[in-house]
Amino acid sequence: MINTQMSVEQIIKKSVEDAKLLKSKERRKEVRKLLDFYSGTEIEKYIQNYFQADQFREVPPYNANITRRFINKLSQIYTVGAKRKVNSLYDELTIKKDAKMKHVERMTRLVGTIATQIIYKENYGKPCFDYRPIYYFDVHLKDAYTPSAIMYPLLMQPEDISHTEQCEWAYWDESIYVHYDENGNILEEYEHGYGVLPFVFTHREEQIDEFLVEGASDICGANLQTNITLTELQLGLRFQMFGQAYTSGVYTDAPMQRMGSDRILNLPEGGNFDIITPGGDPQKVIEALKFQIELVAQNNHLYVQFAQDGGETPSGIALRIKDLDRFEDYQDDLDLWRSYEHDFYKVEKEIADFNGISLPEKFGIDFNEVEYPKTVQDQLAWNDWMLANNMITPAELYVKYNKDFSLKEAEKKIEENKQKNGTEEQETTTQSLFAQARERAQGNQ
Repeated sequence: MINTQMSVEQIIKKSVEDAKLLKSKERRKEVRKLLDFYSGTEIEKYIQNYFQADQFREVPPYNANITRRFINKLSQIYTVGAKRKVNSLYDELTIKKDAKMKHVERMTRLVGTIATQIIYKENYGKPCFDYRPIYYFDVHLKDAYTPSAIMYPLLMQPEDISHTEQCEWAYWDESIYVHYDENGNILEEYEHGYGVLPFVFTHREEQIDEFLVEGASDICGANLQTNITLTELQLGLRFQMFGQAYTSGVYTDAPMQRMGSDRILNLPEGGNFDIITPGGDPQKVIEALKFQIELVAQNNHLYVQFAQDGGETPSGIALRIKDLDRFEDYQDDLDLWRSYEHDFYKVEKEIADFNGISLPEKFGIDFNEVEYPKTVQDQLAWNDWMLANNMITPAELYVKYNKDFSLKEAEKKIEENKQKNGTEEQETTTQSLFAQARERAQGNQ
């Protein structure tokens, strides 16, 4: 009885393991598909099953990449960067962070959930952090939302023709790193000493019923439908642009020949030759395709404008009203990515401590918001109002339009410009005249 019970438990355990393994493989396949559509890599393999192989000899598969455009448009948190309030040392350590986080946000939007490894390295002799996104992986979980370990395949280095080894994997947890091959043989193992898992997991939205979040499958699906429809349209144009030729009453023993300007068709008495005009309407196909693209755009709070639509360029306030739903999404995403930034800082601080660098406990971040276009007059009026009400300094305004300058460099540059332009003398003269006018006014009283 005990042996039978153990056998049942083993069967159940094996069944659960097989189900989870199948789910993991299916997710990896889906992630690979999303990445291919974003990068435009080998898209034809996803539509070739919908056509006969001979048809691709007539026209190549159409490859329209709307996935990249939509994902980049949706990813607006790091479009103009962020200001992290720590210290100058941290600014030097994270010199690559804004550029890397822009890519991390886009991949999170695309895949749904990604892991980003934080790496401490030397860059031209100076220490810095690097950020390496991992797109598909397996995790061990402390609870439904907290990973304790991660396993993922290492890049196969396809560009290196001398690299012909098997697929290799990496395992990380809070204390050790293991490098092993696809057969489970350990190639390298050591204690990394960080005391934390050196990865941060980002999700495109809050998790619902599992750790991983669904990616942009709707956008990818619309892209697939677009490529199928456009390939069909190209085939239709190829076969039916000049109509379908047919004959009746011809010699049955004579071979059929293709038409051409240099060929004469010999018809017997009573024979007939004609061309049938195709009944399809390519314009209706294009309109249906535009509807599909607009629908998936609206579902993601985006709007699209096709080249032939024309129209005047809308003003900044009109764009803001039209973009209201997406602006609300942006405000929600700010809170989500602010929490991720704190997660990144916790891991960065532990890694920095291990490498003998002390970072403060306090961390703050201010995301730079995307500004809608203004006229030159409106921009000047807004800048003057900000300066007049002490909402901004001339140095901060200078940095806004010259991002390569620090505040100290901007202040120095402004003083230099004042001396060169004689602005200080003009200000002193103006102040003196105002003082004399006030004295005369007081004397008259």
